[in-house]
Amino acid sequence: MTLRENFDKAFLFINTREGMPELMNWLETETDFFTAPASSNFHGNFEGGLLEHTMNVLQFALHNFNYIVKQNPDLEYLRESIVLCSLFHDVCKTNFYEKEKKWTKDEDNKWKEYYGWIIKDKFPLGHGEKSIYLLSKFIKLTDAEAMAIRWHMGPHEISVHIPNTPQSYAFNQAIDHPLVRIIHCADMIALTMEHKVDHKNA
Repeated sequence: MTLRENFDKAFLFINTREGMPELMNWLETETDFFTAPASSNFHGNFEGGLLEHTMNVLQFALHNFNYIVKQNPDLEYLRESIVLCSLFHDVCKTNFYEKEKKWTKDEDNKWKEYYGWIIKDKFPLGHGEKSIYLLSKFIKLTDAEAMAIRWHMGPHEISVHIPNTPQSYAFNQAIDHPLVRIIHCADMIALTMEHKVDHKNA
């Protein structure tokens, strides 16, 4: 199955929630969600990288969650949230990157052109916060889902490193929730298998 087919299959698990059809229509008609890169210079910095990263996060989140549920069946109620947060934690990256002509020198010290990705953030609201805002236009998130999406980068969120701030206090409390932990860990694990393209020498 293709990445898009796997995405559509996963989406069927959550598409009964109110607003999901409208969310999908928006993704397909007004965003580049299914073709966007996941970054400009790091993991998934190629067309379709965002979708690849999304499905990797889903794979790891469900793998870990299935093991956890065997030990603690009371957490089964989180399954829908696991799928939802995995699929849409990075929706903030839609309409975020653009291709641009760049220049570099080749092995003979001559200039050559290449195309790479640059950030063109038309709505600079942040990262996790922006995903929550965009999703909330279509669906109602639970408190746990909002926390998991907001803090999916965990301690890699810059504001967390500043002690005694509202952000650091909030993260330290949010990470206690199992959904937040599962999504954050899946996001980090996904990076271990994702590659970057050297557009200068491609």
